[in-house]
Amino acid sequence: ASTWRALPQTSKVLSTRYGAGGQPPCVAVYEWQQGSGRLYAAGDEMPVPLVHVWDAGTEQCINEINTQASAAVTCLSGGEYTSGMESALVGGTAHGGLFTFDQRTPSGLLYSSQCHSQRVVNAFRSLHAPNTVVSGSTAGDLKWWDVRRGISTPYRIVSAAKAAVSTLIAHPHLPLLACGSTDQAVEIFNIKEGDQLNLLKYQSTFLGQVGQRIPPVNCLDFHPFSTQLAVGSTDSTVVLYKGTYL
Repeated sequence: ASTWRALPQTSKVLSTRYGAGGQPPCVAVYEWQQGSGRLYAAGDEMPVPLVHVWDAGTEQCINEINTQASAAVTCLSGGEYTSGMESALVGGTAHGGLFTFDQRTPSGLLYSSQCHSQRVVNAFRSLHAPNTVVSGSTAGDLKWWDVRRGISTPYRIVSAAKAAVSTLIAHPHLPLLACGSTDQAVEIFNIKEGDQLNLLKYQSTFLGQVGQRIPPVNCLDFHPFSTQLAVGSTDSTVVLYKGTYL
């Protein structure tokens, strides 16, 4: 085992860099790529956040990519499961910005744009839609972007929740997208077309009956190889859903 500092120690950050409410959504975000052995780290550096690319084997920082963002980085997602895009990553910021970068280019950064009105919860590419970036913000909107045309105009927008979106994940091998919100619901979408496949609101009892309404959702996680979804809530309960579309 080994430890090292992945991000430089920074001074106190202005609350305006964290978006509405001034509450920091995170201090640092990381993305690990098993195949390349690289660790990507970003956070709230001033004046401009950088994405630090680390070789985990040598514990050396091999690149620093300028995000050209004016706010803290809130998410990073790589192309671990996307063939041919292992060097490409996408990230979001607290002010609703999106950026994509590819280490094979001289500067690293491909696009950087203001795409949402509130903090980006997550943004990623999928094995089933390699030319598409899907992003979601706390405002409750999900957007689909064609990276071949930049990230200035989405080709699909979905209102995913009446309340704030708290978590957004994609299945690593299936074309499924799960979105959790503070209004006690989890929505399942097809990641390619953006069609809603299911809406999860209630727990199930061991007899298969409908149970209590799930509490506000704060985390989600898919099983890597099957249609199982774990839902974590603000009251520390975890519910496991299983099925074709859960």
